[in-house]
Amino acid sequence: MKQLVETKAARLRLKLLGASALMVLLVACGDHPPKDDDDGEDPPPQNAAITIVAGDPTASGTRDATGTSARFNTPRGITIDASGNLYVADQVNATIRRITPSGVVTTLAGRAEARESIDGTGANARFTSPAAIAIDSNNVMVVADARAVRRVGLDGRVDTLFTLPIGSNVASGSLNHVYTGGIDVDSSGNVYVTNGYGTRRINSFGVATMIEGVATQNNLTGTRDFLPRGVAVDDSNVVYVADLTNTISKVNGTGNGLTRFVGSSGITGSTNGTGTSASFERVVAMTADPQGNLYVADGVNNLIRKITPGGVVSTIAGTVRGTSLKTGPLEGSSFADLRGITTDGKGNLYATSGHAVIKIVLP
Repeated sequence: MKQLVETKAARLRLKLLGASALMVLLVACGDHPPKDDDDGEDPPPQNAAITIVAGDPTASGTRDATGTSARFNTPRGITIDASGNLYVADQVNATIRRITPSGVVTTLAGRAEARESIDGTGANARFTSPAAIAIDSNNVMVVADARAVRRVGLDGRVDTLFTLPIGSNVASGSLNHVYTGGIDVDSSGNVYVTNGYGTRRINSFGVATMIEGVATQNNLTGTRDFLPRGVAVDDSNVVYVADLTNTISKVNGTGNGLTRFVGSSGITGSTNGTGTSASFERVVAMTADPQGNLYVADGVNNLIRKITPGGVVSTIAGTVRGTSLKTGPLEGSSFADLRGITTDGKGNLYATSGHAVIKIVLP
């Protein structure tokens, strides 16, 4: 009996040795079972830095191409879809451009420098001065285009949702003050849009309600500047507006009127701090991440600012009043004119700076 037990044990050891030898051979030949894709490990973090996605910050144009070979002319608004495609309101070219995750730039709608307001598809559509852009959960974009709020599908089909009225005695040189400069959309399809003297909520039927300022302004004479003011809706449908007093406010619970969030009325600057101790020069665009943090394109200062849900303001990139784009690490970075900003919700911001679209990897 003892010899039988030993014989069985010897056979088992032989089988185990044979299996081990086979595994060594398979590994050596490279024909081993594939590992789990994520193997339970997170991908290595990216270094916090600024890079150019497409375009050249100092060279304007209207070329569809890849990466830095593409050209824009004063790109302003920017948004991103769930697949990582970017959409840019290319203001002076009067077109909507699309950038794939690999950096391929095409013109989705409009024709370069053919400025009108015509509904249509692709190159048959026309824009006047597209300045801001946002995308809803159904992949329909809304565009702030001069006096009009336009809708753009992923197929390039364009229609008009709403047109802002003009008051009486408005000089042609003052129309910039009427033009829309900021836009976003909530989960119910309500569009929030700003101009030089008001903020509106527009429902999906094109009915507008004033939540700040006045519906029309009369007796606008002389030449007035375009006044882009950022607006952002977070994942909880909280609406933030860069208001007419140079602070950032929330739309209050009734949906009409504003409640101050950060900044002090009429005070400009670049001071970081909490609540009213912070200051901004000109909040031209905003975006909100899934955690409720706001990221602000602070124009004139040319800074990217972060605002936590608790109202703590900090500067994460840029040099105060820098005038040229400096890529690389966030520390010591600078921007050409900042005009638009969006987030992919994964720790990356995308912005328009000069004539380029840039990526900002957050720390």
